[in-house]
Amino acid sequence: MSDERLVNALLRKSGLLAKGDVRSAAATFRHQPFPQLGLAGMLGDDTAVVPAQTGKLLLACEGMHPDLVEEDPWFAGWSGVLVNLSDIAAMGGRPLALVNSVWSGHAEGMSALLEGMRFACDRFGVPMVGGHSNQQSSYQALSVAVLGVAEGPVLSARAACPGDELWLLINKAGSFYRHYPFWDAATHASPERLRTQLALLPALAAAQLVHAAKDISMGGMTGTAVMFAEACGYQLILDLDAVERPDDVPDEAWLTCFPSFGYLLAVDPTCTRSLAQMLSSEKTLICCRIGHFAEGDCSVLLQQAGVKHRFWDGGDGLTGFGCVR
Repeated sequence: MSDERLVNALLRKSGLLAKGDVRSAAATFRHQPFPQLGLAGMLGDDTAVVPAQTGKLLLACEGMHPDLVEEDPWFAGWSGVLVNLSDIAAMGGRPLALVNSVWSGHAEGMSALLEGMRFACDRFGVPMVGGHSNQQSSYQALSVAVLGVAEGPVLSARAACPGDELWLLINKAGSFYRHYPFWDAATHASPERLRTQLALLPALAAAQLVHAAKDISMGGMTGTAVMFAEACGYQLILDLDAVERPDDVPDEAWLTCFPSFGYLLAVDPTCTRSLAQMLSSEKTLICCRIGHFAEGDCSVLLQQAGVKHRFWDGGDGLTGFGCVR
């Protein structure tokens, strides 16, 4: 084989041309997320470099639902960042950096996904530092991962115990996004408000006003209550009459929605006054007691008009990560 033919063959078969798929991401995200690190901190190497931290490292990952990726790729990109930041906050942590994996059939197909992620990164002030791009796929897909740090107490859901009160912390200043069960209090909020509220959970942990938490996920308040009870291994009584909500929002929709900012908190009764005082300046937030943890079998009871209904039995299992005592 001649030198020219060998060169051309290597260009076609070495996988070099596929690396061009990264261009879309390179044109979207900042190349130097941590200027203090110099050249080593610039994007483009095999692994991103982040500044050294003091505290416990937190790592989370979320995959976006295929229907959302196909129907609303910009919002899927935004949500991919948002849900990961919420996971870190729920553990009492501060997010450091994100990475993503994007699959599409062409550059145009992933542009909205990338733009949604960049918008969220800019609003929350958390950089995207790497990932993987594939533009030769027969489908669109997105997953996002985040690295964070807990510089104070970790808010593990397993730390809830009998006698703790269950509190709801949620941003009411929003609306449902299109036809999805997503309560959006974020896409139109200012960066300052988004960053301030995201920092609340680590602040509450540092002040020792909260010692366990779960971010409200796709299961809504009731589904997240089940995961909370499963994690700690105790009975959780959720008082539906105590759940505050925005005007004109139906109970079922509010109880089952996925809020952009929403958490269930386990709070010692001696701390509730200080908790309410600390959050009183955040006028867009609902902060209210909605139940309590109790001795007994691992389960969730829903109480309404003084009547308790058994919603979930721990013996049925859910995630499989139940508490081992």
